Amino acid sequence: MQVIGTRPFPWTARRVGSRVKDLLALPDFSGKVLAVLSTTIYLASEDGEILWMSQEDLPMHRRCILASFRSDSIWVGQKFFSQGPCLRIAGEVEIDLGQAVEWKPLSVVPQQAQPIFAVNVHVRRLLEAVGKLGSAKGFGQIIPLISAVLDGNEMAAFVQDPLLARVRSSILDLARPCLKKDALQVAQIGREFVGLGPGLTPSGDDFLGGLLFAARALKTTYPEDFDWEEEPVTGLIDWARTQTHPISHAILSDLALGHGPEPLHEVVTSLLKGQNLDDTMTGVIRLIEIGDTSGWDILTGVLAGMLFIASTPR
Repeated sequence: MQVIGTRPFPWTARRVGSRVKDLLALPDFSGKVLAVLSTTIYLASEDGEILWMSQEDLPMHRRCILASFRSDSIWVGQKFFSQGPCLRIAGEVEIDLGQAVEWKPLSVVPQQAQPIFAVNVHVRRLLEAVGKLGSAKGFGQIIPLISAVLDGNEMAAFVQDPLLARVRSSILDLARPCLKKDALQVAQIGREFVGLGPGLTPSGDDFLGGLLFAARALKTTYPEDFDWEEEPVTGLIDWARTQTHPISHAILSDLALGHGPEPLHEVVTSLLKGQNLDDTMTGVIRLIEIGDTSGWDILTGVLAGMLFIASTPR
């Protein structure tokens, strides 16, 4: 990167997540570079908070800064710190957030939502449409199993992937308490998915996070119909802290609290508002493009989470 005098050439952030904005406002906020990927730089603060910088064509998140930057001079272990409206990494990179637009996700209030039976219809249509996409990755390969559970025919779908074949019974074990809205059982069985799979965000974490995101959205949207205990989920997230990568734990924790990537909010909002299938699929396409399998994993978890309302009386 070109350096002018003793200061790095500044890059300008276009959008900033609400959590990042709050963190950077803290006095003496600083930390180290945790991971460097081709399009994303992950940072960890001194007290363990996770945030990241991504290139401008990637989805937003409350922990994300979107900016054009070069990562070829950034490496793990470098220090970062906030300085006024800027985020600086060592002496190499400076991100100016002074003109960045704060991003906040779409949300649904109860008055905007469709009746639960109508949402179930939209979920079934979405399952059918996603099944026609083909080339599913990661946990996306078990979406037919979710459709089979909805139809009461658990034996109708099989998976060939060795990892998924091993956890097929766990997925079915998780589906049953979802149908009963049993938060305690969901949290207990959910432990089997934490840290499952390779990478900074294992497939099991993303799947479980998508499921918990759906549960949170349903409880918020249908408070009188959806009685969901918070304590078992809180215990699960606390336990998971030492069972998976810190980046994945931060994302999982956020998902359980109802915070996810921008296209995930679009998909769930579209389902709950009863928007047309084309609009929902626009969000789905953006979601499944996240990471190698992360988008597929999260989507599958959300669809599994919709089992919470599958047995709700009309």
